[in-house]
Amino acid sequence: MRSFFVGLFLALFLILFLPVHVILWLIGKKNPRLRYAIGQKLIYFGFWCELSISGAKVTVIGKENIPDTPVLFVSNHQSYFDILVTHNSAKRPMGFVAKKEMEKYPLLPLYMRDIGCIFLNRTDPREGVKTIQEGARRIEAGHSMLICPEGTRSKCDDMNEFKEGSLKMAEKAKAPVVPVAIIGTNRLLECRPGFKIRKGKVTVVYGSPFMLSELPPEYKRKPAAYTQNIIRNLMAEAAETPMERS
Repeated sequence: MRSFFVGLFLALFLILFLPVHVILWLIGKKNPRLRYAIGQKLIYFGFWCELSISGAKVTVIGKENIPDTPVLFVSNHQSYFDILVTHNSAKRPMGFVAKKEMEKYPLLPLYMRDIGCIFLNRTDPREGVKTIQEGARRIEAGHSMLICPEGTRSKCDDMNEFKEGSLKMAEKAKAPVVPVAIIGTNRLLECRPGFKIRKGKVTVVYGSPFMLSELPPEYKRKPAAYTQNIIRNLMAEAAETPMERS
């Protein structure tokens, strides 16, 4: 029943708030930042409802590590729920780098654009470069972005290898990188057969920000691998730390 109510709420949200999306689209013609700011509040509400219905108990660690300036959040990717818990726990205006295939979903891409999401074509390198450049421009304009360099959900506690080049937008925007470790979202859905959502505990850990330009030479050549190692350590430390739900 939990899965049914999550799906029902999502469908109703996407349909009932269509008039709001139209208004935001009109606002964005003259003031994209205002569109994103209002869109963030709308999506925060939607994500909060989805997480509540799903029974996700979210613990947040290291939120003080998030700077007041725009950043590139870089996280592991276990589940569809990763975006929800990251967006609502950071409480910062942010868009996401999503695979281009998501543009085919009914209605959902409209709301994704309302918060500044961009869509990455993983099969066309030229289009990929344009997407990274657009992400960098949005960070420079004051809008944080989130990317999951694994490229797809791992669906388990182990990570797939981070793709080098995924942090280019931070380099181009000269923005800090904030590593994010997400633990337990896969147990809400992906660890179970079929689309069966179960309540569970989720932990989001924000690591210390760093500038790519300040990395030692040996790490500058592989910043994605460097960031993945940080996230791996954050996950290990969180497993050993007593936590209270945030």
